[in-house]
Amino acid sequence: MAAVSLETTELETLVESALNNKTTGMDLLNALRVKNGKLAHPANYGPGDVNNVHPGLVASALAGVEADLAV
Repeated sequence: MAAVSLETTELETLVESALNNKTTGMDLLNALRVKNGKLAHPANYGPGDVNNVHPGLVASALAGVEADLAV
């Protein structure tokens, strides 16, 4: 996948907000899903619409982001 430049202070703000506000979290998730070529979740999403991500996949994704940030 091609690298994308992100403003980390903006991303930090969105993640902090997403921890407390599901609307912000869904807005961020949908923006990332669309960027990755997937469909956005509907505005009236429910728990069944959001994937339960395996912890190993989360750890791998976090390691990848940490490696990208170290560059």
